[in-house]
Amino acid sequence: MNWGVKIFITLLIFMVVAVGTGIYMVSQDHDTLIEDNYYEKGINYDSTYNQKTNVRELKAEPSINVKDNYLQITFTENGNNGILNLQRTSDSSLDQQIPFTIDNKVLKIPTDNISNGEWKIQINWEHEDTPFLFEKNIFIP
Repeated sequence: MNWGVKIFITLLIFMVVAVGTGIYMVSQDHDTLIEDNYYEKGINYDSTYNQKTNVRELKAEPSINVKDNYLQITFTENGNNGILNLQRTSDSSLDQQIPFTIDNKVLKIPTDNISNGEWKIQINWEHEDTPFLFEKNIFIP
């Protein structure tokens, strides 16, 4: 075998590996985003920013605790209604969306149906027609 054949075989192997790697990468690309409606949220960012600013400026940050098999969220004011989003970054099939309306300050949610691990909590609520948005990462043991 002369050197020309060796160069040809080396180039052929390189091409096969390069094409094979490209095919593998394309077939394994799931290209998933954490949120399905990522682009809609980008368009509505001003509204989201204003809701987060309301929490900070009006000192309305709720406290979140996990006690006695309950997720306890304590608001600063009575009479809140909204939606609690629980997002599991490792498995989006476990995500939950829980609407709520409470007359007092405390919202209790049983953790029996929530698997252990790290969760991103997003609370989107209204109090006296003022919208709020609060996000926090918690760990449920």
